[in-house]
Order: sequence, then C-alpha cells, then structure tokens
Amino acid sequence: MGCPLFCACVLVLAWLLPAVAVPPDEGPAVRCGTNWLRRERAAGRMQLPQPVPASASKRAQDSAPIQVGTELLFPVGGGSGSLIPATCQRVGAHAYVFVENRHWDTNGGSILQSHVDALSELFDTTSPADPTRGVYELEIETFGAAADVDGDPRIFLLVLDIIQGNVVGYFDPAVAAYEIPEYRRDVLFIGEKKLRRSNYLALGTLAHEFQHLIHWGWDEDEDIWVDEGLSGFAEELVGFPEADPNAVPQFLQSPHTSLTDWNFTSATRSYGVTYLFMSFLAERYGARLISEFVAQPRNGTAGLDAAMEARQETDRFIDVWQKWTVGNYAAAETGFGYGALGQRRVQTLDVEIDMLPLENAPLGISGRWGTANVLFRTPGDLLIDFDASDDVGRYNVWTYAMSPAGATLREVVIGSNNRGLAQLSGIDSALVIVGRTSQQGQNFRLSARASKPTVVDEVAVLRAAPALAPAYPNPFNSSVRIPYNVAMQADVELAIYDLAGQQVRRLVSQARAPGRYEVVWDGLDAAGHAAASGTYLTRLRLNANEHVQRLSLIR
Repeated sequence: MGCPLFCACVLVLAWLLPAVAVPPDEGPAVRCGTNWLRRERAAGRMQLPQPVPASASKRAQDSAPIQVGTELLFPVGGGSGSLIPATCQRVGAHAYVFVENRHWDTNGGSILQSHVDALSELFDTTSPADPTRGVYELEIETFGAAADVDGDPRIFLLVLDIIQGNVVGYFDPAVAAYEIPEYRRDVLFIGEKKLRRSNYLALGTLAHEFQHLIHWGWDEDEDIWVDEGLSGFAEELVGFPEADPNAVPQFLQSPHTSLTDWNFTSATRSYGVTYLFMSFLAERYGARLISEFVAQPRNGTAGLDAAMEARQETDRFIDVWQKWTVGNYAAAETGFGYGALGQRRVQTLDVEIDMLPLENAPLGISGRWGTANVLFRTPGDLLIDFDASDDVGRYNVWTYAMSPAGATLREVVIGSNNRGLAQLSGIDSALVIVGRTSQQGQNFRLSARASKPTVVDEVAVLRAAPALAPAYPNPFNSSVRIPYNVAMQADVELAIYDLAGQQVRRLVSQARAPGRYEVVWDGLDAAGHAAASGTYLTRLRLNANEHVQRLSLIR
C-alpha cells in the first residue's frame, strides 16, 4: 500500500517545482480530451453508453447526501464506454473526489488517499499561485460562474482509466444532457495513470478542464482555439504554467502555425500558440476582459471584438494579434514582451539571409494568423521589397532593425497591389516579420539589396508609409512611443487630447524635413501632472492634413 504521508509530500512538492522538474512520461499530441471527444462523437465514435433500464438507475443518485463511501454510477464515453461504478473518497468545500472502484488502493488498484487529497486540496483550498485559494476560487473569479446541471454546488472529480493513452483528462458536456436525469452531473475526468506517473501534468490538467466546464456553461459552441487557449491560461493562472512543457517550444519552432485553425494532428503546438495569445491578452488588457470574453455569446475573434467594445477598448482582435506577433520576437526592446514568453523568441526561417542581393525569394505562411520571420544578417543600408501581388492573401509586415543606436520597429505599408517597400539605414541586422491575416493565400516573395538611401527610394517609402504609424506599446502605463512620417517638407503639430476635445499636452510644433520621426509621451499633462487612466487621442497635423490615433493609458 505504501506510505500515504510520503506520497502526499511528493505530490505537494511537485507543484512547487518548475514544470520541467516533473516532466510528463510522454509528449501527448492530444492531452485534453474535451474538444477531441466532441470531434470523435460527431464522427459516430466514443458515444456514451446506452441508458440502463429505469430499475437500475436507482443506483445512479441516492437521495441521501453524498459522503465518503457513497458509490455512484457514471456514464463514460472517453473511457470504457460504459457506466462505471466509482466511490467517493473525499468531500471538499467545492468538489467530491470519486475514484473508479477497480483503481482504488484497497481494491488492488494504485490510487491512494494521497492522490485524492492532492486533487481535493488543489481544487478547494490551495494552489501554487495562491496558498490561500484553490482552482475553484481562482477560476470562478477570472472566467465566471461554473455551470450547474445537477443542482449540487460541488463539482465531481472522477479518477478513472482513460483508455486513450495520450488523453490526460477531459470535460464531457454530453454527460450534462444524458437521457436519464439522475446521471447528469458536472464532472471533470482525470486519468488515473497520469495522476500517478505525471502528477504535475495531471494537476495542471485539472485546472485546464475546469475552464472548459465554466466556458461551456456560458458559450457551449465556442471556437476550439479560444476554449483551449483559455484553458491553457487557466493552468498558468493557478500556478501550473506549461503543464505540458512541449507545447510552447513546438510553436516557437513553427510560428507559421495558425492561431485560429485548431489542428488535431499537430495539437501540441496548437496548445502552445493559443495559450501564449491568451496569456498576452490577459496580461495586457486585464482579467476582467477575460471574464467578459467568456460570457460573450459570439464566438472566436468576433467574441473578442464584442468584449473589447463592451469595455470601451479601442483595440480589436487584429490589434491584439499584431502586438502579440511583434512581441513574439521583438519583445523587450519594443515593450510588447509578456511574462509567459520569458526570454524566448519565435524561430526565424531556416535560411537566414547573409548575402545580397536577394531576388524574389519565394516564401509562404501555411495558416491564417500565422507568421514568417526572415532574418537579414547584412549590415549597412538595406532596401526591402515585399511582393504578394500574385497572391490573394492579405498580410501585415513589420521590420525590426538592430543597430548600434538600438532596435527600431516599423510597420511596412502594403498597398492595394499587395506590395510594400522598407528602407533601413545603418543596421547591424534586421528581421522582417510577415503575418497572414486572410483565410486564403500563402505565398509571397522578398527581394532586398544594399542601398544607400536615395531621394527616389526614400520618397517611395515615405509616401507609402502612414503619416501616423501605430504607437507602442498601446495600451501603456508609463510612456508610449508615437512614430510619424513626413513625406515632404511640412509644418508639424502633434498633440494629445482627451475625449472631450481638450488638449492635454503638445509634443511637437515645428517645421520638419521629409523623414521618419518618433516622439515619446510620458503620460504627463502640460502642467507636469500624471494624466488619469483612460482613452486619449493623438492628433497629428501636417500642413492642412490631420491624422488621429487612439491611445489607452492604464495606471
């Protein structure tokens, strides 16, 4: 039977260590069975067992309160495909922990009381992220109230044999609609082998699956990438970041992976990309946006746009995606970095350019909202030509240039002919970041040559560039950089206004020669006082032309 005290100590220590300290015993392609099970069921597989005769259903739900020792039957579609008997081994504040009878210690199984206690305490009372709160309280606060189909405020945690070897756990919404009402329960299923052999992974998966249950209660047909991404963020929220340590590295090696098109064949990197996006979203825009996102009846990118509009955010999905995409490589220097990424970066393409000229190099991005990153190790002056004129796709392109003066990020304007130019001067190296924003498309070409800035080149680039380029970071909490471009000699005035139209601070008021410029607003008004949190307008006047951009200040 072993020593329960020793086992309990091992389980508790496991969540206090980094994920790599207790690696999973294999790198699963599909470790969460929730959406995989839905897909299997739609294909006619993994159906719940047929309802038993009414006389047998008495065993399903006793009228007496559930306590340790209570035995119930559970319909299982992702396990043996039958009604399985399980016994309650612990009653906590927010959860019952049931164990499939044949896997319980005294029945010859390998699940000990220490395993049960670790699950219960993590869910109810303490977590690596907060020693005073467990999974239930942390996730309810962030994602919203949990569904309740059985009238019992507690969640059922069922430890059982999951016959699909890579699946660690799942939430099955079909149980909530089971034909016999007595079997309808709010249940999270955890695989007994993973709980024993890969406890960090299993405990993180408990947090992952609870988000699925909550999200289903608010929006039962949510897009998979949103549901899985927020479940990945739930792991971080309770202190199990990257419970599967393979997911993020696999995405960073394949940044072309689509953010929104979930791929069950290469699900590990789909977990990685969606988790990083949701972690960035929560860090930049706050947990309240996350709960409103979950509650939105609209799905996917439309749901995020609706949630941001409801919170009077100026950004939308595409703005978040652009900032996140840039931050995945150009993190600290641009202010777009975020905690989940740490010191890591997405990988550049296998071929790094170290010789010029480059003539019409054929490149591509296989998935929508995926990216390609091309590194030029060609010091000096560089003229880059992006050409997707033969492709139906739509793209966002940035250059991230490194020089002795520091790093500079600029967006390349793509014209109606699907082409764009970028002139870089005095660089050590430069990265071209290309993101695909359309469902169709895939192929583009890059050309580059060493080129001292000429009047023709510079005028072409400046005329293609927006007068008021995207400010960064935005939202911001201390200072924001505001780039702008002057295509021809002009009187320039750049000032910050509040939404009532009152000028807060004038930053530029002088004649400018053609060129690229950048000004920093430190969040102070004209009197030197800190401006309040809220939305502000950057207003740029070039002679008689006016350009406006919104800024979000978050104190």
